[in-house]
Amino acid sequence: MKRKKFGLLVVIISLAIGGSMSNVCYAADQMRQQQTDVNHHIISPLWDNIAGISAEISSENNTVYPETYVKAKSSSASISGTMYLEKYSSGKWTTAASWSIRGTGDASASKSYNGTPGVKYRTRVSVTVNEEKADATSMSLIL
Repeated sequence: MKRKKFGLLVVIISLAIGGSMSNVCYAADQMRQQQTDVNHHIISPLWDNIAGISAEISSENNTVYPETYVKAKSSSASISGTMYLEKYSSGKWTTAASWSIRGTGDASASKSYNGTPGVKYRTRVSVTVNEEKADATSMSLIL
């Protein structure tokens, strides 16, 4: 019984603190950025203007395919941002390429990039939806 009360107290404090912080999502993959199961409690980002954001990456032969999708809660919301293809080199992530994304209500981008075999890549997206900022990062892959 004490464990349940403590868990409820932690959730209440987390919501109180989280309500005063900016809503930014950093995720390792699409599933984890949208929801995380922590001790059987679902935790989702609480955005005012953003319904969902995803950053994905795939590859075929020596081509890398970064993709992103952003959906606003309102069909008239203004979306703008940048999708980055990043590569891991010398212990840090650096930008290999970037593309602007824009839309109203939703926005998406799907690009291709001639990569280098043996290099690790990931997709990162940074967007603003009606002045609310969010970031998401895909899982990484080695070409």
